[in-house]
Amino acid sequence: MPVGYRTVFNLYAIDGYTHEEIGQSLGITESTSKSQLHRARALLQRMIAESDTRLSINY
Repeated sequence: MPVGYRTVFNLYAIDGYTHEEIGQSLGITESTSKSQLHRARALLQRMIAESDTRLSINY
């Protein structure tokens, strides 16, 4: 996962920062923070789905 996506995801989902706080801290806009979070979530979903597919093939 790209560093920007991972950073925003961690700050938002794990550390509990708002998009406004993330934007100020990283020097990005609030909308960029929201966009990167959305893309990070979508990428994680794809990664989990692919992992599940590989596991089911092995059994």
